[in-house]
Amino acid sequence: MLVVENLTKKFKCGLFKTTTVQAVNNVSFTLKPGEAFGLIGNSGSGKSTLARLLVRLLEPSAGRIIYQGTDLTALPLNRFQPYRRKIQLIFQQPTLALNPRRTVWESLTEPWFRHGLVKTREQARAKAADLMALTNLSEEVLERYPRQISGGQAQRIVIARSLGLEPEIIIADEPTSMLDVSIQAQILRLLKVLQQERGISIMLISHDPSVIKSCCDRVALIQDGQIVAVGEPSTVLAKSNKQWKLSPGPGLILPRPSLVPQTIS
Repeated sequence: MLVVENLTKKFKCGLFKTTTVQAVNNVSFTLKPGEAFGLIGNSGSGKSTLARLLVRLLEPSAGRIIYQGTDLTALPLNRFQPYRRKIQLIFQQPTLALNPRRTVWESLTEPWFRHGLVKTREQARAKAADLMALTNLSEEVLERYPRQISGGQAQRIVIARSLGLEPEIIIADEPTSMLDVSIQAQILRLLKVLQQERGISIMLISHDPSVIKSCCDRVALIQDGQIVAVGEPSTVLAKSNKQWKLSPGPGLILPRPSLVPQTIS
């Protein structure tokens, strides 16, 4: 479904933009239909940059992103718009993805009207009610502002907004890192249900091996912008824990071994 080939992103840094930092370096992987694919790495490893490249919030320096045979990186932005709703990005901080001046209802339904998925308020209300039930939220939340809801509610609203666009791929960038443990479990369970029952391909980005192991069919380990291991979660994490000293909790402690990509079966 989604094929990433030699994706690279370089940034110019420094006062005079004379220093080049390679945030993503020659990354290649495939996301299969209906698959839960994990991406794990420490802070600064390139996870979030890669996520933004996949939805073209950032433009790659090199490489290709191929979706169902179409090279998305070759499309001008006006021709990319129809694909934007098919590949949805869930941000790490959901409250920042919601306009503080708009009610949940307005933030939730505005993209649906823009993409022509609903035409009347009645259609939008019915769609919103279905999604509120799916994400275990009360319809009363629709009339509130972001400041009036919890972090867990905000994350579920962002997921509901993405689902309303009928995506085929959801890229979840650290979707539970800002939430307490009980709410984390609810969000992960919801993503798993969406993957299994709706056939949505999910790319789950996390620094926590336990999150990846519980949710993903395959996992890729990223370090210094490069994919250094790909395979089944239990195998990759077991072998990687010895070499890269993966640890759950606040983050990953990764020394710098030779960055030779390896496929672990």
